Amino acid sequence: MVKTILHFSEQADTSGFFPQLAKWHGRSRYSMLFGSLGRLEPGLRSAMEERGVRCLSLDCGSRWDYPAGLVRLVGLLRRERVDVLHTHLFDPSVVGLCAATLAATPLRVMTRHYSDYHTRIDRPWHVRLDRLCTRLSHVVIAVSQHTADHMVERESAPADKIRVVLNGIDFDRVSPTAGARESIRQELDAGEATAILMMSRLHPEKGQSHLFEALPRIKRQTSRPFVVWVAGAGGFEAAYREQVRSLGCDDVVRFVGFRKDAADLMAAADILVLPSVAEAFGLVLAEALYLGKPVIASRVGGIPEIVADGTDGILVSPGDSEALAAAICRLLDDGSLRARLSGAGRERVRNRFGFDTMMRSYERIYEEFTQERKAIDDGGRLGSHHVA
Repeated sequence: MVKTILHFSEQADTSGFFPQLAKWHGRSRYSMLFGSLGRLEPGLRSAMEERGVRCLSLDCGSRWDYPAGLVRLVGLLRRERVDVLHTHLFDPSVVGLCAATLAATPLRVMTRHYSDYHTRIDRPWHVRLDRLCTRLSHVVIAVSQHTADHMVERESAPADKIRVVLNGIDFDRVSPTAGARESIRQELDAGEATAILMMSRLHPEKGQSHLFEALPRIKRQTSRPFVVWVAGAGGFEAAYREQVRSLGCDDVVRFVGFRKDAADLMAAADILVLPSVAEAFGLVLAEALYLGKPVIASRVGGIPEIVADGTDGILVSPGDSEALAAAICRLLDDGSLRARLSGAGRERVRNRFGFDTMMRSYERIYEEFTQERKAIDDGGRLGSHHVA
């Protein structure tokens, strides 16, 4: 029997995660719906509908709209006879899991895409809501072992309720177009310089400021020409541009904005850097390793589960701009090291991080907990019959 599953999240998706879910889900066993907490962004709606997934939107414009949205979602879950609600991200999980509990949805699943964020920024009420979401879920999928460990150790989550499923890559999507390296380097006027790429949203959590602080030291310590491409968008762009200018490094930094041609940009780069101060997973690192690029990243969160330090990349302490500068200089000046790291992680990434592998893991979890819930329900019914 085909079950109905509703993936419930935010109204936009810059990573392409949900269209990939639509592409890879097991159609013989699951009929997939996609729901959004806010008004669904037209591009995401089109991408989902092109893959045969019907979309539903609560159209919440702010958190003041959440109570009414929750009521609408209860009705939707009942009307569509949803068998599995699978929530993603914080606000959709709070609203979605409360609604699914009221609607008596048979299986409630949450993917925890972040790890210690609310604890680290000292948001006690958010942490309480994280704990509530765990209680309301039948199973929580953690995107890294670090995330699972944090939930158990700091949020008192029941270990038997958590399953670790590493994020996946659609390898067809991470495929550069022909001639991408040459065309991108020409577009960005890289010349013969070594191109260092940082690709992430512009936010202090991602550590851009630590990379910028490292640049004066790098300029002093190496004679090799290099350029830094900063790809991504966010509210901190103006502050970061001013920081780069004040450091006298605007001659080597290019802010290239949000790019849909991420694979082409990675193909054109020589080194990928992700100096995050917190990171539940770090998918861009896996994508870069798959494309044969050496990476430099922080030894934090789920990153050591992706990067093998000294084998396919270099890990440094988070927030340490001096160590980051030293690692970048090593790769800039040591061509043999750069060549040894390049491509070393490709096969490991292919074996561990396939999107189809991730989806099959999701579906095994659905089946496992569906059977567990059925056994509990059957046991309750049998017990009631026996007492009668």
